[in-house]
Amino acid sequence: MIQRIMSCPSLPSLPAVAMRVLELTAQRDISMDELARTVQNDQALAAKVLKTVNSSFYGLRKRCTTINGALVMLGLSTVKSLVLGFSLVSAMGEGGDGEFDLVAYWRRGLYTGVGAKLLADRKHKAVADEAFLGGLLQDLGMMAMYRTLGKRYLRVIPICEGNHRQLAKAELAELEVQHPEIGAMLAERWKLPPELVAPIRFHERPGSAGEHADVVRCVAAGNIVHDVLTDKDPSAALRRLHAQCSSWFGMTPTECKDLVRQAGAAAKEMASLFRLNTGVHAEPEKILEMAQRQLKELSRTRDAGASFGAALDALVCDGDTTDPLTGSVGPMELLRRAEECFKGAASGGEPMAVILVTIDGFDRLVGTHGQDRGDTALLETAALLMERFEAESGVVGRHGDSTFAIVLPRGGREAAVRTAGEVRRAIEAASARWGISDQPLTVSAGAAGLEPSGPRAFTSVQQVFGAAARALEAARAAGGNRVRTFVPKIAA
Repeated sequence: MIQRIMSCPSLPSLPAVAMRVLELTAQRDISMDELARTVQNDQALAAKVLKTVNSSFYGLRKRCTTINGALVMLGLSTVKSLVLGFSLVSAMGEGGDGEFDLVAYWRRGLYTGVGAKLLADRKHKAVADEAFLGGLLQDLGMMAMYRTLGKRYLRVIPICEGNHRQLAKAELAELEVQHPEIGAMLAERWKLPPELVAPIRFHERPGSAGEHADVVRCVAAGNIVHDVLTDKDPSAALRRLHAQCSSWFGMTPTECKDLVRQAGAAAKEMASLFRLNTGVHAEPEKILEMAQRQLKELSRTRDAGASFGAALDALVCDGDTTDPLTGSVGPMELLRRAEECFKGAASGGEPMAVILVTIDGFDRLVGTHGQDRGDTALLETAALLMERFEAESGVVGRHGDSTFAIVLPRGGREAAVRTAGEVRRAIEAASARWGISDQPLTVSAGAAGLEPSGPRAFTSVQQVFGAAARALEAARAAGGNRVRTFVPKIAA
């Protein structure tokens, strides 16, 4: 499939002026005069670049009238990112053929790029221009897969029901490839620098970005800014934005709201400059007011004595598939998918397992450090679990206040125990980077499952969950930071 996509003759290609700019900027002794001449030879492109650098988005005090002037006033990185951005937007097509939703595609790219650049500027990260272009091009692989596979790819997109975080998983399940990797391969073919390839490859899993963590985190946070400005429930996205930006950049809730306001206004201006149709533009103030009302309602529910899990459950209707805070699978959808997995395993004589993972001392963590730290712990734990399991068709869902369930469709009890041990160690090691408390975060886990041979101990998926819950209680009773498994008597 990868070979078929990468050899497709209709894939977007890098325009000649962009290729020459990349060649010149890769040279150690770059000639600024030659670079300026290269851009100015394409008069339409030069005009777009100058109009953009003179916009309020870049905030120049003195008007810039030449590309040479732009190079002096804003620097090589900014001019290069704008040249590549305009060139690639033109190469990828702005109008489309009516089947692929280009409005949503460019809205996500532009809102993310704008939010990522503003965030990088605000936190004085030296990756602002790369963050803008990385956000704009993050879903390049979607375009490549659509141009190659056509309607076959269009049938995959609705599986996610509007939740872009689930797209890569759906692509793997249906096509055995995913758009971040395809996009990164295409970017490498174009010889884009590594700091631009990284956000294309890792925007869905920023924890894997390595040396390019800054730019990838800015783009990942820009994605949540897009969600705040476009989701029907902005409060959940706003909470995710605060939790991630607090963990990664030390930002306060007020700073996050200011970022959303700036991004909403700037995205409108940049859409005009790039001549992109991104639909009806968001009104940040109205969105933030709506989010604040929703958060107050959630707070009142808590104050009335409901648990955190019950408060979230109150926000989840039967049609919802995603947990509002963490982005993992919601309770109803978790049960539905677990039942499907159980039926398939039981009828085909295949293994399946359930792992329950709970954060040790979560109530104490919230009581000592506040709800924001607790939300960060939940977000980071969910992100780690989803990155670990969703590529393998596992299902990660919220199962309680501080508990997550993992449904493994192709692993029995013993494999689940090994996997749970790996997860426990990974969370403990990663939590030192999350800035939640002075001590590492630990988890306890319980596992149960169907075995591929021998007597069957369970007749329903609810029994598997119940057995995993008993194993989890045993792990917690033993002092926490442990893994336990349920071994039925008939299999002992």
